[in-house]
Amino acid sequence: YRRVVHPTYQAFRMTGISKNASREKLGMDPSERALLFFGFVRPYKGLKYLLQAMPAIVSQVKGIRLLVVGDFDGDKGDYERLIREESLESCVRIVEGYIPDQEVETYFSACDLVVLPYESATQSGIVQIAYGFQKPVIATRVGGLPEVVAEGKTGLLAKPKDPASLAEAVIRFFALGDSVNWKENIKQEEKKYSWDRMEEAVEAFYGE
Repeated sequence: YRRVVHPTYQAFRMTGISKNASREKLGMDPSERALLFFGFVRPYKGLKYLLQAMPAIVSQVKGIRLLVVGDFDGDKGDYERLIREESLESCVRIVEGYIPDQEVETYFSACDLVVLPYESATQSGIVQIAYGFQKPVIATRVGGLPEVVAEGKTGLLAKPKDPASLAEAVIRFFALGDSVNWKENIKQEEKKYSWDRMEEAVEAFYGE
């Protein structure tokens, strides 16, 4: 076998829409600080821990909003109850359903940070979609995620199943501000995550 890094998805960058234009399209304030949880919502993806972390985040990060975008597969009510219990109605927005390819760009362009609070994982295509838009990522230390999220360079890492650790990572990200050039760091990593690397690995393996 050959072990290779999950390549970056560039295909969703269809129009080059700007952050402000994306936010206008979504009815968001341009000054908001936006987190994105994207994809199928399943228990192992740990959304409940991110929601439990939000009160601490809200207390420290002004103008924060969490966008939860994806298919809930019938479990939406449990998350809505948690949102009410934590009094998060004003800062959490749910967009339910499968997102067509042509709409993915809007949500990733609009956000500041992509969050993967997974309980378990191998790798995740969501990280590579985020990198395709040069968006930093906060992920938990599970599976192969620590191998693709470079601490303090392309994102930050948190403990799994730990709302306090997630909150600390999000707060730290916004506190760092422009002291870290996340976008440039992600661009520098593009070769590692290129489809050329995947092609080279397949050809070398076949050649053996």
